[in-house]
Amino acid sequence: MPQIEDALQEAIGKSINRNKKFFAYLAADTLRNPAPLGFFRQFLVESDGEHKDSFDIKSRALEPLSDAARLLALSQNLIEITNTFQRFKKLAELEPQNAELYEECSDAFNTLTRFRTEVGLQDDSNGRYLNLNELSKSDKVKLKNCFQPISDLQDLIKNRFSLTYIS
Repeated sequence: MPQIEDALQEAIGKSINRNKKFFAYLAADTLRNPAPLGFFRQFLVESDGEHKDSFDIKSRALEPLSDAARLLALSQNLIEITNTFQRFKKLAELEPQNAELYEECSDAFNTLTRFRTEVGLQDDSNGRYLNLNELSKSDKVKLKNCFQPISDLQDLIKNRFSLTYIS
C-alpha cells in the first residue's frame, strides 16, 4: 500500500506544482471562514438552530487554521506533511520572515484543540460547540488570543495569492 500512496503523492505534487489557478481557488476556499471575532471583538456565535448562541470552534477557528496550513504547505510542495501543527512548524523553518506568525498559528491550533477536547470530555460530545457562558473570563481571553493569528494568516494568504479583490 505505501507504494500506491507514494505514487499518488508524487503525481499530486507534479500536478499542482506552480498551478496558479489551483492555488487561487484553494486560497479563496480557505478564506470562506472569516476570523471568529466580530467588529467589536465579540465572538461570532451560531444565530439559529440546535446550537444557537454557541461558538463553533471547529468551523470558526480550527478549520481556518488547518485549511491555511494545507494551502501554504502545498504551495511549498510539502505534500508529505499532513499534520496542521507540523505544517506550521515546517513553514516557520522555510519562511523565516513569517516564522513568528506560523509559530503563533501552531500554538493557537494546539490551544483550540485542547479547548475542543476538554469540552468534548466534559459534555460527552465531539466538543465542536462551546457554550461561552460556561467559560471563565481567562478562558475567553485565551480563546480570543488564538484568533488574531487567524486574521493575520488570512491577510497573508490574500496578499500571497492575489485575492484582495475577492474579500
